[in-house]
Amino acid sequence: MSSEAVVPYIVGKLGDLLIQEAQLLFGVREGIEGIKNELEWMQRFLKDADSKQNTNALVKKWVSDIRDVSYEIEDVIETFIYSQRRRHGLVGRVVRYISEPKTRHKVGKQIEQIKQKISDISRRRDDYGIRDINEGRQEASSSRQSLEQGRRFFALLEEPEVVGQQEEIRTLKKQLINGEQRRCVISIFGMGGSGKTTLAREVYRNVKNDFDCHAFVCISQQYEMKDVLIRVITCVMSKSRAEIENLPEDELGTMLRDHLKGKKYLVVIDDIWSKEAWNMLGVVLPNGKDQSRVMLTTRIKDVAVHADPVSRLHEMRLLNDNEGWELFMKKVFPGENPSAACPSELEETGRKIFKKCGGLPLAILVIGGLLARKDKSFHAWHNVLHSVSRHLTESDERCMEILAWSYFDLPHYLKPCFLYFGLFLEDYEIGSGRLIRLWIAEGFIEQRHNEIMEDVAEGYLEELVGRSMIQASSKKSNGSLGKCRMHDLLRELSISVARENNFFTIHNDNGLDSSPAKVRRLALHRCSNGYETISRSSATLRSLICFRESRSQLYKLPDTGCKLLRVFDSAHPEERRTGYSVATIFVGDPLPKEVGKFVHLRYLAYYYGSIEDIPSNNLFKLRTLRLSHRALILPYAIWECEQLRYLHAVGATSEHAQLNNLRNLQTLCLNAGNWIEDGLGKLTNLRKLGINGYKSSYHKALPDSVDKLRELRSLKIDVFCYRTMFVQDSVLQFMTFKHHLHLYKMSLSIRMEQLPELPPNIAQLSLTHSQLEQDAISTLEKLSCLKILRLNSDSYKSKKMICSLGGFPRLELLVLNELNLEEWIVEEGALMNLKSVELHLMSCLRKEILPERVRGRLMEINDSFEQKWNWVKTR
Repeated sequence: MSSEAVVPYIVGKLGDLLIQEAQLLFGVREGIEGIKNELEWMQRFLKDADSKQNTNALVKKWVSDIRDVSYEIEDVIETFIYSQRRRHGLVGRVVRYISEPKTRHKVGKQIEQIKQKISDISRRRDDYGIRDINEGRQEASSSRQSLEQGRRFFALLEEPEVVGQQEEIRTLKKQLINGEQRRCVISIFGMGGSGKTTLAREVYRNVKNDFDCHAFVCISQQYEMKDVLIRVITCVMSKSRAEIENLPEDELGTMLRDHLKGKKYLVVIDDIWSKEAWNMLGVVLPNGKDQSRVMLTTRIKDVAVHADPVSRLHEMRLLNDNEGWELFMKKVFPGENPSAACPSELEETGRKIFKKCGGLPLAILVIGGLLARKDKSFHAWHNVLHSVSRHLTESDERCMEILAWSYFDLPHYLKPCFLYFGLFLEDYEIGSGRLIRLWIAEGFIEQRHNEIMEDVAEGYLEELVGRSMIQASSKKSNGSLGKCRMHDLLRELSISVARENNFFTIHNDNGLDSSPAKVRRLALHRCSNGYETISRSSATLRSLICFRESRSQLYKLPDTGCKLLRVFDSAHPEERRTGYSVATIFVGDPLPKEVGKFVHLRYLAYYYGSIEDIPSNNLFKLRTLRLSHRALILPYAIWECEQLRYLHAVGATSEHAQLNNLRNLQTLCLNAGNWIEDGLGKLTNLRKLGINGYKSSYHKALPDSVDKLRELRSLKIDVFCYRTMFVQDSVLQFMTFKHHLHLYKMSLSIRMEQLPELPPNIAQLSLTHSQLEQDAISTLEKLSCLKILRLNSDSYKSKKMICSLGGFPRLELLVLNELNLEEWIVEEGALMNLKSVELHLMSCLRKEILPERVRGRLMEINDSFEQKWNWVKTR
């Protein structure tokens, strides 16, 4: 995390502590407020300093010093709070203790020393020429200029022949010359190095002669509007730069607008970074009815949408294996036939090297260029294979500079969120919900007036995706982000920045990725000596995230230390990296009693340990608690955690749960208990509810309580879990969801006499043991928003199913699992949007009686259908 991100984070945290720990900080409050104000003032200079530190060693040291002093004040205050809560517990006794001169003097002296350090840092600022960002528009720094030079270098590096984008070229050409009268802005957006400029140049070259005049200009992050106007004018008018470079900017704008008025023009603006840049350019490009076109390339989706909300956006995709290999071979063996250029003895190694590029054209060209200069021998290529990441990050630093522009352009609040992805394994897909909870626990999410923190965090994540920094690997059925991942090169960038700024440390069996004096965040990646690493880092450790490759790798938390721990995550077992199982830490080991003393703990995710109780007397700051153990007993103290926002403890004993104090809960997943009657209906902010097991009180209490939860997004009721036998009573017979406008996902494992009145916007529905008849299908097929339907074991007892005309208009996925279905009729006009059908253990449904139109669509969309069918038949 750069200082531009660290300092606002620490300032915000100090402000929160001054409010939340007012009594505890009695006697030192004034000193803390002074430091907060000093750091707040220093923020004005950090953007300029961050931009200069790569080319100025003194500025780099100044930036490092202010970051370190920010961390230092955080350590002092949090250590102080920990010690006071440990010793005295009760607020009144704490205040009496702090009033003792010895304690007040010790803490005050530390604070004064930090204030003196900040003063010394501030005095050096003028000596280094670091400017206040509010004093006016800065000139581009030398570091920015070097980045621009790097960009021009890679513009030359890019392959002039487009590979794998022929369909995109045809689509863009059609859009540019389709005859629409208004001025259209066509945007190409995607991550750095994805080939936007190459594609735009190819299309421009193909269609430019269809226009009266045309221009292709690069604007980039640091630009002078006057220079941009001059470059456009020299392209579209018969004027040289010397003729017009002394004219004022407004006169140049008028000249260009007057010349283009009434003409059919094409202007390509390459690498635009802000809405403001478009606003300045857009006013000088006439918006008439002359079939004129503007084409933009950008990394930021919001910029593209802003320029023209109507026109279709073109998002760059990564190259598939065939396309990427073709580009790779053209670079390694220039002038040769790419399909036959690679010697057979090198192809396997070459393909492994190519895979490391992740389909990103920039990486393919860099590594291809490297191999082109190497001997065409197994030994040489094998060495490259084992150092691809180093070649991409160190040997060719300009490659990382291209990607680093996107990081430098992030607002300060997004920088720690982006860097956090680097903690996870390579190619790791993380669920958006878990990521958001981690960000909240880390303190990255600003509390905005009248906004739910989870919504603010989701906005951050969407902005990172929109800026092409993060890839959305899947979406939920309501359209929001599901799982996401980071491209390998951007992950290398995040690790590099994090290492330099002591944001996090990664440890595996190859050792630590760096050796900072104070480890603040630690990720254990499949290492065998995790305990020693944790022990060495425990004094300053804030966050611990662990992964393991096999069940033999067990990581134990030290019984002492880790007093400042804020996040303790053993990783989700359902979130996997290809080829690896995710960490399930402390398997067979009890949760240390010391955890109950972590007064700063906000996030606790613990799996499969032998737990009988949770030591939780001091866990009052806890916001996320995820547990998975059937023998676990939830202590009464959990129900006093007023800041708790996420509680997932399915399997734990929760008979005496008290929900009255948990009004901030967003997610609640528990075994059935008296809490359904005693407090569920009061959790009006609840968005996700999961109930396992059966209680007779369901009949009245559950429908009444759920009816009050109008903010629900997801509901799961499973009375057929491991604790219960088959239940004859229908719990849902009195339930209605017609007022649950946000509820889009439901999973119901329960017998029903009939379907309840379902939510109007339901998009995903899973039914098990519901014993429904054809009339239920007639109801379900009328749900206009339904995209995913799973009919599991005993959910549908009729042997015949009819999907009628116009039925299931938006259904994309249909799963039929263990049904006694013998006949399935799909009328013309039904299931028109269907993309996939999954059949599991459907022995009664013969392949030849599947609806022809459905079979045809499946054969076209899902080429693994035959294999699926054969697997079903042999079960």
